[in-house]
Amino acid sequence: MGKCIIIAGGTGTGKTTIVKKLLEKHPKNNLIYDVNNEYGRPYIQMEKFLDKAKRVSNHLIVFEEATIFFSTAGGDKDVRELLVRKRHTNNILIFNFHSLSQVPLHILMFCDYMIIKKTNDQLSQMERKYKGNDKVFEAFRDVYNSPNKHETRIIKLL
Repeated sequence: MGKCIIIAGGTGTGKTTIVKKLLEKHPKNNLIYDVNNEYGRPYIQMEKFLDKAKRVSNHLIVFEEATIFFSTAGGDKDVRELLVRKRHTNNILIFNFHSLSQVPLHILMFCDYMIIKKTNDQLSQMERKYKGNDKVFEAFRDVYNSPNKHETRIIKLL
C-alpha cells in the first residue's frame, strides 16, 4: 500500500539518515531526487525526475530538498498527481524539508506520517500555521523545547 512521509528538520538533524535506513529496505526499487549528491546518485533534472516518478510503481521515491518541488506550478501539479495516485501505484513518497514552515498545508491531507526534528522555525510562527492541527503543533513544540539536537517526533496524520 502506498504511503507518504514528510520529514522536517534542520541541517544535521538526521533527515537523510532516516531516508537511508528506509532505502535499505528498498535497495532496488527506489528513485531519488538527489540535488546535493547526498546519496551518490547522478543528478536528474526535476522535470525528468517527475516524469519518471509518474511512470513507476512499487518504488520508494525520495524528494530530497522537497521545497524545490513546491515553488514552481509545474512541480506542484506533478507532485499532487503522485500523491493522489500513491495507493494505486503502491509507491512510498518521502519529502524532506528543512523547516516545518516550508511544508505546504495542502499536501497534509495526502500524507500518512510526519517526522518532526529540530528546525529554525519559531514557536509562534508554527502555532499560527498549524492552528487547528494540534497533533503537528504539539509535536513541534515538544521537539522545539527539547535540549536534544536529534529530538524526533513521529505523528500519524491519516
